[in-house]
Order: sequence, then structure tokens, then C-alpha cells
Amino acid sequence: MKFRTKFCIFLAFLPAFFFVIFLILDSFYPLNLHMLEKQESKILKDKNEQIIAMQISDDEIWRFYVNSNQIPNMLKQSTIFFEDRYFYCHFGVNPASILRAFWHNLTSKNRVGASTITMQVARMMNPKERTYTNKIVEIFNAFQLEWHFSKDEILTMYFNLAPYGGNIEGVKAASFFYFHKDLPHLSIAQMALLSTIPKNPNQNRLDRHSNVNSLKNSLVGKLYQGGIIDKSSYKRAKEQKFSPKRYAYINQAQIYSDIAFKNGLKTSNLNLNLQNALLNFLKKEMKTLKNKKVENASAVMIDNQKMQVIAYISSHNQNAKNGQNDGVKSLKNVGSTLKPFIYSLALDNGLITPQKELIDTEIYLSEYIPKNYNKGFVGIISASDALGFSLNIPAVKLNNILAKDSLYELLKKAGLTPFEKEHYGESIALGGISLSLLDLAHLYTIYANGGALKPLEVAGDIIDKNVSLISPQSAYLTAQMLLNAPRAYLNSVWKNTLYKPKIMFKTGTSANAIDLYTIGISKKYTIAVWMGNFDGSKTDELSGGSSAAKVVFDMFEYLEKSEGVSEFNQPTGIEKRKICVDAYELKNECKNLQTDFLIDSVKLKNDCEFYRNEELFYLLESGYITQDEVKNSRCFYKFQEIKPLISNLDKTIISLNGANSRLGIKCTAILGDEIYIKFDDENFKKVKNAKTIFKSFDIGKHEVLCLDENSNLSTFEFEVVKFR
Repeated sequence: MKFRTKFCIFLAFLPAFFFVIFLILDSFYPLNLHMLEKQESKILKDKNEQIIAMQISDDEIWRFYVNSNQIPNMLKQSTIFFEDRYFYCHFGVNPASILRAFWHNLTSKNRVGASTITMQVARMMNPKERTYTNKIVEIFNAFQLEWHFSKDEILTMYFNLAPYGGNIEGVKAASFFYFHKDLPHLSIAQMALLSTIPKNPNQNRLDRHSNVNSLKNSLVGKLYQGGIIDKSSYKRAKEQKFSPKRYAYINQAQIYSDIAFKNGLKTSNLNLNLQNALLNFLKKEMKTLKNKKVENASAVMIDNQKMQVIAYISSHNQNAKNGQNDGVKSLKNVGSTLKPFIYSLALDNGLITPQKELIDTEIYLSEYIPKNYNKGFVGIISASDALGFSLNIPAVKLNNILAKDSLYELLKKAGLTPFEKEHYGESIALGGISLSLLDLAHLYTIYANGGALKPLEVAGDIIDKNVSLISPQSAYLTAQMLLNAPRAYLNSVWKNTLYKPKIMFKTGTSANAIDLYTIGISKKYTIAVWMGNFDGSKTDELSGGSSAAKVVFDMFEYLEKSEGVSEFNQPTGIEKRKICVDAYELKNECKNLQTDFLIDSVKLKNDCEFYRNEELFYLLESGYITQDEVKNSRCFYKFQEIKPLISNLDKTIISLNGANSRLGIKCTAILGDEIYIKFDDENFKKVKNAKTIFKSFDIGKHEVLCLDENSNLSTFEFEVVKFR
């Protein structure tokens, strides 16, 4: 009796003894949880929660972690049914299963396992060679898991750590790569298939299973027999068909996504619907231009109100020639795209009004002689039309008059001028500066934001610029000038724009038709498109208007159908009244009286210094004004002091045949029908004003002198050299 009592006491205290031993061992050998901290693969979503791109972990495993509440209850039930039916009853180990497996393995060649879900988690947390010793460690770790974590936490660990074939780890990754779905959207049949993969991940992986539908039918049949699903669910699951497949990972907007991943973003401001719409329009237009020597295209779209980049197309085709480049951030010549900013500055400085007449004729700025795109001259034209038709000469002249408040100073405020003003010279007005498409689009947002350049968010990066570049009034008036710009100059594209939304737009083409641009702006959006070749080769005589413009107008039409195109709001400080818009203002007469818009705080300027020799001669020659009107004008004191202009000469003339060179030289004076011209040591010779004189010159240095009737003398020295 005494022995029996002691034995009973021993049996009663034995579990307590082992529990104490367990606690001691648990404190000395804590669980290794580092496997729960493995690097997760990344998913980037757009503002509407659509997946933009995915990035694999550094160990080349596709791994996405989930919380318990993200795992469907049916998936949990299915997995427990196939893997460990007594999961909620045992304390990490199922003794009956171990004994059954032990006896089976002794009496049969086919081996079976007895691992519970908890034991599998323990093994996945601390992978080791399968030996009896390691099995004991695994059992101990299973007890530790059950002691430190709840059943639901252990089950969640299982779903995050379990292998699903190949380099797929975790049920969320498996759901995407096998079914292209998030877990909540899985069907019962799909959940049944996922439940059995970890048991033998290489054999059961769904992309290589030879008869996946037979496997599925067997599994859902067992779930029905086990009471996990009802008969109706069983029938629907049996009818669902599958084929062995693994979906590719998503990798859209690659360069944008790389920036976003680098900045740790999970959700970005990109709008994938707009991104894909713009990309489709871009690809469609590029197909029509495939025989025009243009290989590459890029585009960027900005939400002007939120100042976020919402579409970023670095290259329309990554597989095109040099298609891996980033056309959004690479620096390129911007052609005529900067002209609107010159006109805005001119409005703010009182040089023009929208209807003010400008003079489009040849001008000479030292050695720089700007030419129009079509090599010709229009003559008298309104400022709005000069900008709308993208004439070069009026833009260059206005920028020259602006002097210390010119385009260079505006770009400097925006932080876009790495060199001093002299480096760019007068050609900056025609795009003689390199900017990125992103810089250009960002700059254009000022027309939707009252002339202010605001900080811009790009995939988590902030372009931190906050400066007022022009007034709200000139921003609005310039927008209206381009909103109503004639579209006829868009060549073959213009017919396609007749019924498109009215937007502020500007095209641009760099020298030799290398870079082709169109920028479109509404109150809400700015869209900038570039076409060309990443290697810098020229296109087949294309222009921005005959290429990129189609994409911009198509995209705004798409936006108009879905959400409308917002209009620019007129600010205060603008008045509308009749003014004289003559290119040349006489004392007491106006030839062109127009109702025009003026900025209240700006006084109009019409300084005598603004008139150039070449322009005045054009006005006289065309009959716009007479010499009597010049003599009686308020600026006569200035005009009679202007020296004649010697043109058609360079400082160095190259003689190709090594002998003398025959040159055509023109001398232009403001007043008088005749002038006097002198070559080297010859005597002055009377000739008709502005008549081209042809003369041969030997190798060496020469001098031309030109004298007008008011004794204003101009001199030009040049040298004829042999060709080497």
C-alpha cells in the first residue's frame, strides 16, 4: 500500500517535473525566430490599390507575409483537414500519429510522417538534416511554439513559411503565382489545391502537375466527405477546371517602380489606369511612325492640383532599340517648348498684350541670326498668333528685350541652369538648353498654378521647388493664347484634333528633327510627350506637331470622356478694353485698334530702343509705314542715329578652291533710298539701300564700310582663308 501511494505520487509529480525541465531548457535554448524575419518580397500598388510591380527578395524567393485575418477561414479549415486534423487538440505533438507512423515505418518500405502543423513550423524555422536526434529537437521546438504562441499564430506562421514549389514561399505568394488572385478571392477548389502543396512541394506544385484536375476532384471530394464543405460547394468545385500554370510576376512602370521601391513605398500616387491609357496611345502612334526613323518615345503626366506624377513612361517599349533608357529624366534639347515662358515674361513686363502686333522678319543679334522653322518670314503678326504658330524670330527678339528679366533668369529661379547666361546666348529662346521631360512638364504646371512652381512628388522623391516664376495674370493670358492656338500647323495631325478638347498645348522640335515634343495642359493635368531616338540620331523630318501631338490630344479626349477637362480660372487683375496694337505706333494715329486683355498692374512699354534696324526697314519696304512717318515719329531722334546694318557676312570666309571668293553683301539703313559702301582701299560707292552687292575677294583680311545719309558709319572686318 505504501509503495502504491508513492508510485501514484510519482506519477502525479512526473508531468510537473518534465514541465520544470522544459522551462529550464526553454530558458537556455530559446526559439530561433530569425526565420520569421526573412526579407519579404515587395509589392508596389497604385493609388487605386492595383499592383504596379513586384520585387523579389534578396535570397531570390517570392515571399509575401500575411496576417491571420487575411487568410480565409475555408483555407485554414482545408489545410488543417489535410495536414493535421487534431491541430486544435494536441500540444504540438500528436502521440497517436507518432506511434502509428513508427509502426508503419518498421513494417513497410514506404515511409510516412507524423509531423503536426506545429512540428512543421518548428522544422521550417530551424531547417536541419532529418535524423532521430533532430526529430527530438523538432518536438522540443514544437512544445516551445505551443507554449509561447496561440494556435492561430502558429497556423499563420505555417502559411507564411510553407514551401509551395520552386522559389515560392508562403500561401500569399502561391495564391498570386498559381491563380493570380489575392487570398480572399480564392475559390474552394483553389484553396483545396493550395492546402496540399507543402506536403510535397516539388511533386505537388501546380505548374508541373500532370493531372491537376483529377487531384482537385479528389481533394474537394475528401472535403465534402469530411463535412468541410456542403454538396452545393462540392459540385461547383468539381466543375471548375484548371491547367498547369504559373503566372509571371508583375513589372510595370519599371523605372518609376525602382524609385518607389528604393524609397520604401508600398502604395504610390501612380494611376495605373491613366498610365496604361497613355502608354497605349503612345504605342499606337509609334506604330504609324515606324517608317519615319523614330524608335523611342516617353511620356509623363502630372496632377497639377496635388503636384504628383501619376503616369511615368520611361520608354514606350523596353525591347526597342536602346529601350531600357529613361526618356523622362534624360536631358535633351527642348526645341521651341520654352517660348510660352518668354511671352509670359513679356506680358508681365508690358512688352506685349495678346493682340499686340509683332514683326517677323530677319534680325541680326551680333553673329546670331535666328531663322524660322520654314525659313521664311510672316511679317506683321499678333503676339497670340506668333506664339501659336511657334515663330522663332519674335520669341528671340522679345527675350533679347527682356534683358535681365529674360528666359534665362526664369530658368535660373527654377534651378535649371547649370551654366552662366553667356554659355547659352540668344539661342536659349529656341531651346538651346538641355532639360529633362520631367523638368519640362514640371515647369509647365505653373500655368495651372497661378505662375508658381510648386514641389513635385515622383515615386516618393520630392522635387522641392517652391518659387513664383510669373504672375497669375500672365499665366492665365498665356494659357488662353495657347488654348486658342491654331491647329493647322500640326500638319497631318490637325484634322485629328478638330473635335478634340480645347487645351493649352505647345509643340517643339529640336535642330535636325532629333527631339519631338508636345506638352498639353488643363487646369487639372499636364501631359508631356517626347519622341525621337535615345542614341540622338535624327528622325525622318518629323516635328513635334506631326508626331507627339496626336498622343497628347488623344489622351485629353480620353480624360474628357471619363472626367471632363477642367478649364483655367481667370484671376483678378485683368481688364478688357480697346487699345492700339500697332507694331509701330505713330504719334496721333492708330492703324489697328483692338479689344484686348491687359494686366491692371502693368504699364505698357513701347520704347524706341525696341525697334531694330532690320524691322524698321521691313516696315518701310512693305509700306506699313513711310519715311515721312518715321521722320515725324516720336522716335526719330533715335532712328537717325542707328548705324547701317552690314549683313550676309561671317568673320571667317572659307575659300573652297583656294582662290578668291565671290560674296553677296547687303547694307541696310533706316532712312534714305541710297547708301554708300566701301570695300578695303576703294572709294565709297553709292548703291540702293538694302541692295545685295556681289564682289570677289582674295585670300586675306578685308574691310567693308557702310555710310547712310545721316553720316552713320558701320564697319565690318572679315578674312578669307583657304580650305584645309
